[in-house]
Amino acid sequence: MKILDRYIAGVVAVATGLALLVIVGLDLFFSIINQIDEIGKGTYGVGKMLQYVALGLPRTVYEFFPTAALLGGLTGMGILAANSELIAMRAGGMSVWRIVRSLLQVGLVMLIFVVALGEGVAPVADQLGQRVRAIALEQRISFIGGHGLWVRDESRYIYVNRIIDNSQLANLSVFEFDDRRELVAATHAASAGYLSGEWTLRGVRQTLFEQDRVKTHRQAEVTWPSLLTPELIDIVALKPEHMAINDIRQFVTYLEDNGLDTKQYRYAFWGRFITPLSALVMLFISVPFVFGSLRAVGSGQRIFIGTLAGFGFYLASQVAGQMGQVYGLNPLLVTLAPSLLVLLLGVRAIRRI
Repeated sequence: MKILDRYIAGVVAVATGLALLVIVGLDLFFSIINQIDEIGKGTYGVGKMLQYVALGLPRTVYEFFPTAALLGGLTGMGILAANSELIAMRAGGMSVWRIVRSLLQVGLVMLIFVVALGEGVAPVADQLGQRVRAIALEQRISFIGGHGLWVRDESRYIYVNRIIDNSQLANLSVFEFDDRRELVAATHAASAGYLSGEWTLRGVRQTLFEQDRVKTHRQAEVTWPSLLTPELIDIVALKPEHMAINDIRQFVTYLEDNGLDTKQYRYAFWGRFITPLSALVMLFISVPFVFGSLRAVGSGQRIFIGTLAGFGFYLASQVAGQMGQVYGLNPLLVTLAPSLLVLLLGVRAIRRI
């Protein structure tokens, strides 16, 4: 049986790798098209664009691995079925559930690699890519690190420690200089919100540096008509879906401590667990396709149906997450529901074989 396990693993792994290569290639093509309009702005040229797109590849591999696993399972198992090798395995006493076990074993090995890529490489690469793109597009940005950034606005230097979204900032400081480059004022705010073209700073502490003295005063709220534009923040803000699990967990704790909304980050947190597990579910349901009603169709039809099923599952997961946030549903249940439903359908289909 170990020889058969290795044989099945080799066929499915190669097929999954080829499927992943095709999917990533298509995503790379559309990513380049989406960035073409940005070329020429600031110092954002073709080289910077290609660097930014390349740094997004680890995340693309992580996100589309479940779909590639389904296509790989369909293609690999379809090859075995077309060569009557599955019939020979079953005639030799190998049950359908034993074949499923061999399939999930190779899926688990591939999953370990993909999780390491998604948690270790992808978040760092995404941050670096955002940094390269942001500095090239927006000349005022001088440094981006972690979740914070430094921005120059004429005689002011603005530091934002936490970017919640494009209209909410936390723990920011503004340093103002005169014509002689001497510091004249330093303002710190616990948070800031953008509404109707103005920023409202809350928990403000301002220090004024005069010739012979230093004055400090505090205010609950201060309205600033000019600070940062939401468009600039969109350039540098890292989406929660692109953050590592530990970073999301720390950010959720920060938001809770400050009484801020955590829904988006909670969904992203559980999604980091469910996305890898959904790859095993996709491999699992490839078995009913091969042994069930699609066993007599050609490989092209099987791959087409598998592609529709894989992208349908991806879209269903995205829609479920968005609806869950709108209606305030439990993040774990919402992110788990699509995979659980597909798994139950797969178990039922296998039992009918």
